Amino acid sequence: MPEAGGGFHPTERQRELYRALSNTPAEGLTLVGYGGAMGGGKTRAIVELAIDTALSYPGARILIARLHYSDLQTTTMDEFFRACDPRLIAERQRSSPPWVALRARGWPTTVKSTVHFRHLTDWSGLGSEQYGAVFIDEAGEVPEEAAQMLITRLRHPAQSRRWFVAASNPWPGWFERWFARRELPEAELGKASGQIVYIPARVEDNPHLPPNYAAIQRALLPADWVSRFIDGRFDSFRGLIYPEFSPDRHRWDAPLPPFQRYIGGLDFGGQAAWDHYTAGIVAGVTSADAPCGANVLIRLAEFEQRAPGVTERLERWIDDCRRQFGSVTWCADRSQSAWIDHQRRRGRRIRPSQGGPDSVQWGIALVQQRLSAAEPQSYYAPTLTQFPIRMREYQWKQPGNDRLQPLKKDDDLLDADRYCHELAQLQPASRARVAIHTPARGGSARWKSPPQQKRSSAWSVRG
Repeated sequence: MPEAGGGFHPTERQRELYRALSNTPAEGLTLVGYGGAMGGGKTRAIVELAIDTALSYPGARILIARLHYSDLQTTTMDEFFRACDPRLIAERQRSSPPWVALRARGWPTTVKSTVHFRHLTDWSGLGSEQYGAVFIDEAGEVPEEAAQMLITRLRHPAQSRRWFVAASNPWPGWFERWFARRELPEAELGKASGQIVYIPARVEDNPHLPPNYAAIQRALLPADWVSRFIDGRFDSFRGLIYPEFSPDRHRWDAPLPPFQRYIGGLDFGGQAAWDHYTAGIVAGVTSADAPCGANVLIRLAEFEQRAPGVTERLERWIDDCRRQFGSVTWCADRSQSAWIDHQRRRGRRIRPSQGGPDSVQWGIALVQQRLSAAEPQSYYAPTLTQFPIRMREYQWKQPGNDRLQPLKKDDDLLDADRYCHELAQLQPASRARVAIHTPARGGSARWKSPPQQKRSSAWSVRG
C-alpha cells in the first residue's frame, strides 16, 4: 500500500504501522494495536490509513468506528474530511449511517471504494456486514465483543490482505490484554496467515506537536497521568479497586482443602447481546482442619454470560454446582425479587443481597480485607478464567463524581463476588467496621460501617 502521500508526513511510529500492514501475509490478517500517549498521532494515522486503503484496493469497503457517534463525528470523522482530498470524493451520504465513496483518477466510473463511519454502542447489527479493513479509534472505550464481532466481518472480496487496527490510550481492558500483554494465541494465528503487532507511542514520538507540549503536560499533570497519557504506559492507571489482587498470590494451586459449607453470589443482566452480563460465582469456606485454617474463601466456579436464554443457562449452572458441591447457599441481586422467590419455590436456597446506598462500598471492603490479609483469606481456583481478568480491570469512576462508585463496565462477576462475601460473614448482626481503600482519592482508607437494614431471620447464616 502507498505510505501516505500529499501533505501527510508520518512519524516514525506511524511508519511502523504502515510497515506492519504492508507485511501482512498473502490472503492473511494483521491485527495492530497502536496505543499509548495522548497526542501520539493515533487518530491521524487511522484517517490516512483509511484513505490509502480505499485507494489501494478498488472497490474496498472500510470501517472507521468509535464507541459513540457524537465523539466519532467531532474527532475522527472531522479529521478524515480535513485530510481527504475533495477531488477523491465521488459520493457522500451524510444521513445515518454516514459513508463516503472514493474514486482515484483513472478508475472506471462504476468502481468506488467506500469508507463507513459507525458507532459501536449497539454492535450486534454488524453481523451481516463485510469489510476489508476495520479501524477503531479510542478502542479502550469499546466492548471486547464489538471488537470480536468486527474481526469476523473482515472478509470483503475486494481486499486480499485484511487489516484490523485499534488505537487506544492506556485503559485496562481487552486492548491491553490483546496487544500490550500479548494474551492472544499468536502462534495459532501465525499458522493461519495472521499476525499481531503492538506499536506503543509516547508524546515525544510526535514531532508535529508544539515543542513544549510534553514539558507542559509533565509539569501540570499528576504523576500517574504523566505515566499513562504522556509516556503511554498501560501498567499505571488511577483508581484500581483491588490493587492487592495478584494471580501469583491469590490463585489456589494446591489440592482443595476440606470445606465446611459452600456459598455463592448471583447478579442478573439482560437477554440482549449488548446487555450487562448475568454472572455467578460459587466458593467453598474452609473448615477448621484445613491446612490454611478455617473460614478461608476459595472461589471454585464462575458463570458470566448474556444474550437470549441466559436465565435458563444460569439455572442449569446452579444445578450443576449443586451436583458438584452439594448444598450451596446463594446471595442474589435483591432487585430481582420475583426471580429469587421463583427459585426458592423450586427448592434453591437463594437470599436477597443487602442493597442500599452503602452496600457496594461495604461489599468491596469485605473483598479488600480478605485479599490484603498477611495470609490471604480468599483465593480462586485455576479453572476460573474470567475472574482474574475482571479483578485486574475493576476501577473506580474518575474523580469529580459526587459519590465514590465503581465504573459500571463488565463488573457483574465482581458484583456476584461481593454478594458471595456477604454470605461469608457468619454473624451479620456483629459485622465489624472495615476500611475501604480508595486509591482514586489518593490511596487513603476510609472507615465505613455496614449498611443498616432491618434484621431478618433470612440473614442468619450459621453454616
